[in-house]
Amino acid sequence: MTLNAQVAAVVAKGFTERQARFLVLVMRHAGVCVMRQYATFADIVFGDKTRAFFAKLERLGYASSFDTSKGRGRLFHVHGRELYEAIGKPHSRFRRPPPVAHAVERCMLLDVVLAHPDVVWLENANEKVVHLTTLAGIPLDDLPHSMVGIGARRQPQHFPDRLPVGIHPEGRVVLVYLPVSRNRDHVADFVQRHTAMLARLPAWTISLAEPHHPSDTVGGWVDTVREHLAAPLRPSDRTELRWYFERLKDGHRTKLTASDKGRLERCVAAFEGARFRALYRAWVEDGDRVLDVASEPAIAKALASGAGVVDRVTLSHGFRHLSFLVTSQQVARSRTRGAKLGDEVGQWLQPRSRCSHERQDVAAVDERPAVGSETRDDVTRSCPAEAR
Repeated sequence: MTLNAQVAAVVAKGFTERQARFLVLVMRHAGVCVMRQYATFADIVFGDKTRAFFAKLERLGYASSFDTSKGRGRLFHVHGRELYEAIGKPHSRFRRPPPVAHAVERCMLLDVVLAHPDVVWLENANEKVVHLTTLAGIPLDDLPHSMVGIGARRQPQHFPDRLPVGIHPEGRVVLVYLPVSRNRDHVADFVQRHTAMLARLPAWTISLAEPHHPSDTVGGWVDTVREHLAAPLRPSDRTELRWYFERLKDGHRTKLTASDKGRLERCVAAFEGARFRALYRAWVEDGDRVLDVASEPAIAKALASGAGVVDRVTLSHGFRHLSFLVTSQQVARSRTRGAKLGDEVGQWLQPRSRCSHERQDVAAVDERPAVGSETRDDVTRSCPAEAR
């Protein structure tokens, strides 16, 4: 189903084209959003039209809202089955209520998507695999993956990070990473999973996104990623690293000679750090081909020439007002109220309740699409073209 067909199907549900394009983006990439994001997408001043749009979504049962800290805004979860059926995705994972921390992360990733309307954002693992194997010519084995299952059922799961992958009009592939943890192993694993693919791409960018309130942590990670990619293994290092990994996998069950003990100590000192821990985890799954890729100079050459870029992207707005979602105080408070969604009380988004006068207010501000009703705020931003 093409992007334009999805938009037309949502318009048929009683929305304007502008509203439909925004909803399609939300349903394809996040499932959650805030009102400010719609105003930014439509390039209109935040006001009655924006409030009326979200009030309509709630009134029709297509979305639920959640109060933020100190009444500074609301988070909306778009979950209506009719809308997802309209775009051909009735079983989308975004219909399920997300864990509260994931809801904030998805809002941040949606900001990245909205900020780059010229980029075609691939929606899911299937779409990413088809595009990169057929149009970019990347072998399936070189796409980022992790192994799932055991025994005969063990198979690769492609793009396990579930993060946006974009295609710039000039052909550059854009990877987005959201550093939500201070654990450097997480970003090292992300980079390691993508190295085989990066080595075959003519141009690529890794963007580390951060909220409007920047931190030195992300800046340090940019340097870490560059160092990870810019230093291919030397032949001597590759030999030693393979020997070291075999010892680690053996679990020290084999008795070492005195010379091997000294060799092991040198390896421990030389191969410490997040990069080599990520390499080891990848080597356990994929074997020596991981070391072959790590030894290739293609990625380092791309970085040196500018064909490969690692940068930090500061989002246009902050998300501190959503911090209520992940504080232990609010979790404890939600436990006393009870939960209707999710397995554990307090771990999932809980819809805000509306009293009768609020429901009347919602009905009063319904926005009906009519001919010429939005001529004052013509759309100046359009959704990216469908990936071909």
